[in-house]
Amino acid sequence: RRNKEAALRSIDKGAESLRAGNSFLIFPEGTRSKTGELLPFKKGGFIMAIKGGAPVVPIAVQGGRDSMRKGSWIIRPVTVSIRMVRDQATRAKITPTPTVSAVPTPSPSASATSSWVTSRIPIGQVWTMSLDPSAVFALYAPGPTAGRPNPSETKLARIDRASGAVTTAGPFPSATLLARVTAGLWIGAGANQATPGADTQWLTLLDPTTLTVKRRVRLPGQPDPNTYSPPQLAGTSNWLWSGYGHSLYRLDPTTGRVLLTKTLPGTVASISIDPLGQRLYLGVDAASNPNAEALVIELDGSSGASLASAPTGGAGLGGPQVAAAPDGVWIAYATGMMGAVEHRTAKGLSLLSQADHGHTNGIHAFVAAAALWLVDSMAQRVSCADLRTGTIAASSQEMFPELFVGDSKGSYLGDADGVGFLRPDPACPH
Repeated sequence: RRNKEAALRSIDKGAESLRAGNSFLIFPEGTRSKTGELLPFKKGGFIMAIKGGAPVVPIAVQGGRDSMRKGSWIIRPVTVSIRMVRDQATRAKITPTPTVSAVPTPSPSASATSSWVTSRIPIGQVWTMSLDPSAVFALYAPGPTAGRPNPSETKLARIDRASGAVTTAGPFPSATLLARVTAGLWIGAGANQATPGADTQWLTLLDPTTLTVKRRVRLPGQPDPNTYSPPQLAGTSNWLWSGYGHSLYRLDPTTGRVLLTKTLPGTVASISIDPLGQRLYLGVDAASNPNAEALVIELDGSSGASLASAPTGGAGLGGPQVAAAPDGVWIAYATGMMGAVEHRTAKGLSLLSQADHGHTNGIHAFVAAAALWLVDSMAQRVSCADLRTGTIAASSQEMFPELFVGDSKGSYLGDADGVGFLRPDPACPH
């Protein structure tokens, strides 16, 4: 939305897809209204229709706003009415005029094959995952309540990597954070913005083998009152960082005590630290300021000293999602039309490449096992790619994938049903 070049590439890619006979469902307001009044339309979808020579079919949706209010992730059952104005489609079809684009045509990505999942631990909806040499850890919702996951029942699963044996603990209400450090496994939960009176804002340190609680402290910070803004957590063996709202905190990895606080120019949307703890990356959303750009920020992994910042995409759409790499950072974000992925240097955050493979708004990037992993939940696709160039080596078709963790000994996928053990294509970098 804020990255003009990425938006133009998305429009051109969408127009190409329209000319190939595909259809797009577009919500032209670009966001949900807080009042129920119609908001001004964004022009990108209409430009795409003009370039693709496709008809525009007006569709009116009523009642959906009551199902999921803006700023809340609580979903309620409602009755929705949908009206399609078919006769307007012919009148809205516009013959495109020839245009010259400076954007090169992307190389085709590897075709998706069947699933890479060899076995599955069916524990329920997985919120987040972490990994150590002996186990995979997953925060999950054990079962739906009234047809949807219940955050107040969130539990932790420890999955033995050798035997597949599962140990569980909890519940940990509203927990969405995991970080493995030398002292143990930290679990974090932010304020429940859907239920302001609920006391859920805690950090809990567990023994990573027995899952017994070793320490519990208050999670510092508070959410951005203007948007849904869950906290973020990242750690290595000796470092622990937390971002919440407009603040960043360095925490003692053994006690959880706050050692350093920094104020940020926006809301923390994601946080990632390289395995050596040298560089910390933040994805910062500007959702509370409609005229500001989203940012990626690079800091010293030990002192928190600012090293560089650069504008990127994803503002108002969940913000940029960062994944630290040996030579810099990979960033994935939604544009409102499609998804985008870019690679920036470790020094100065100069743009190295932008991998364009027709991603959707559900794209996320993960760095693990000497490869870049692109998980696209809306396209139901998982891809492995070259860590330097972003060139896709192989892809698989998965059912609503969300999360990826891995190392040289194994790869694991989190989704709506649980945790899958993966056997990626031999073409994947390793």
